[in-house]
Amino acid sequence: MSDSTEETLPSAAVCEAKIQFRQLKAFPVIDENNNFKIDTAHFLQSSHQIVDAIGCFGKLFSPIVKDMRQNVMKLEEKYKRNETLFANLEDLILKDDEGNDNSYDTVTDGLLWLKRALEMIELFFRKVLEDETRSEQLKPHLRKAYDECLLPYHGFLAQKGFQILHFYVPSRTSLLGASGANGDNMKALEEFLVHFRANLSHLNEFFTKYDLHRTYKA
Repeated sequence: MSDSTEETLPSAAVCEAKIQFRQLKAFPVIDENNNFKIDTAHFLQSSHQIVDAIGCFGKLFSPIVKDMRQNVMKLEEKYKRNETLFANLEDLILKDDEGNDNSYDTVTDGLLWLKRALEMIELFFRKVLEDETRSEQLKPHLRKAYDECLLPYHGFLAQKGFQILHFYVPSRTSLLGASGANGDNMKALEEFLVHFRANLSHLNEFFTKYDLHRTYKA
């Protein structure tokens, strides 16, 4: 693994005050300097940190944390087999270990489900940020994010599990800090979401371009 991935912040650093967005490394920039592709090591590091952050929601969220972590690790395990060839996330998906065209496999499926979970998290935090009422109650934001990003792909049992889970979302103060004292954290969240959203939009375009979307229900 490259040095950038080894610098991943430990979970404790993220959880010290629930989530401190200034401590999280932003998702990678996608521009001409990287041939408009996603740096794999950087993306993996940022994804691990998001999983750590969701762990701060409480023990009841451990199934989500476990599922997301497993999907990150699927990508990580393949990346370690050929870090040069798989330096960009798109090549990790489209190529096998020898650089040949790669058909849809478990790694691609893992990225698909990770992308959906990340989309839910990004939308949840965006709704929290945009909530002008600054309501302590964050359950409606998670419910809306889930309905848009994951509900279409969840079967009956998964839906029921989420219905129970979303009642235990921490309050705004618990998650982000007391109103009036969390201004820097909210500003950091706003900045963090810029590249987070850009990576997800890029991945959606990538999945569409190469016909990698799947609609089966979990």
